[in-house]
Amino acid sequence: MTIQLTRLQMTELLYSLKGDSRNSPYQTFQKFTTINFNEKEMPSFISKTSKKKQHKEYGLSTNEIVSLANLCELTSLKSTSIQNWIKRDIKELIGPPELGKKYSIDQAAMLLIVKDLKTSLDFEKIRNSLTIVFNTLSDRSDDLISPIAFYEIYAKAVSSFDILPALKIKDLTINQLIVEKIDQVDKSSLNLTDHQWNTIKPVLVIAVLSVIASHFQTLAHIYLTDML
Repeated sequence: MTIQLTRLQMTELLYSLKGDSRNSPYQTFQKFTTINFNEKEMPSFISKTSKKKQHKEYGLSTNEIVSLANLCELTSLKSTSIQNWIKRDIKELIGPPELGKKYSIDQAAMLLIVKDLKTSLDFEKIRNSLTIVFNTLSDRSDDLISPIAFYEIYAKAVSSFDILPALKIKDLTINQLIVEKIDQVDKSSLNLTDHQWNTIKPVLVIAVLSVIASHFQTLAHIYLTDML
């Protein structure tokens, strides 16, 4: 797969897969591709949506979640990893398939969040961090915020950096700068109390730091490969 979406573009694709967009997943994906786009590069479960009714949620198999995740920059997943995660490592985070035999888009978003956090944290720390935000992890009804909305906030924070920042910029430490970027996000539609927002914010900072760490880690591997 040569096409790589930013996390902000991935957010838009997630919303269209959930049926919360005016565009079908096919139309959303097409929007992010180049003029010379080859439809063979599009995952089959997305290409099929061009012929289906819009404004419905599409369930995903584990293999389709892997295909979706691998569209995102600096995100590499294998089917065996996903199977291990949902059956053992983060079983309570994901729960059983919510749409028949397929996983909901919120469940897919949760897996993308876990993948980002896995750069810096072990599974126990990931579970502890996400419990703060999502309470009963397999029950979407008591979430402070939906997994897609959570993913979108830190995707916006990451995308707001023109280049990846140094450890200190204009006398701000990196974590202070990230908090500043997150606070700039429009929260009016989230219906959160100040207490709920302050509860979520540290976990958002961890997510952004994990993505940035992934960038640095990837750069290190590139330099190492070039050296050898």
